[in-house]
Amino acid sequence: MDAEVLKNTGLGHFNADRYSDAAAAFDQAALAFEAAGRPGDAAEMRNNLCVVKMSQDDFQGALAAVEGTEAVFAAAGDPRREAQAIANRAACYEGLGRVEDALQTYQRAIDLLGDIGESDTRAACYKRMSGLQVKSGQQLQALASMRSGLDLTDKPSMRERMLKGMLDKAVKGLGMK
Repeated sequence: MDAEVLKNTGLGHFNADRYSDAAAAFDQAALAFEAAGRPGDAAEMRNNLCVVKMSQDDFQGALAAVEGTEAVFAAAGDPRREAQAIANRAACYEGLGRVEDALQTYQRAIDLLGDIGESDTRAACYKRMSGLQVKSGQQLQALASMRSGLDLTDKPSMRERMLKGMLDKAVKGLGMK
């Protein structure tokens, strides 16, 4: 089957919550893109497979799927997809309970996303990092990370706006900026 058809089939299965079918389609699409000499597209399919595996709580399988994809994107000069692959790897570490690895990897993604001016994924990474920092006893860092994430959020929900207001007051009360 054609790589593009396999990709679209995988997306359809994923959107319909048919994760096993999506995983199979993305795996086949990655192989088809590799055979066609399209390593960037193959790496994208492996990142899609990573997301599917995380949806199934198979974090070890997700980590295996994303392995090496950031290097493919870096070699192709595609920092946006490189940063997404790094963020996916961080989420795998988080799912595996590897908190320090997750924190360091989220920070790498945040830095790269900042370099290219991408705010949505960067905001999500800050928010995930904040949750990990709370769990690891780094409350002040967690406040700063959540505030950074909320500052980058284009359309915050009512809950996020309220949280941002409380964080702003807390930071002001601590004498920070």
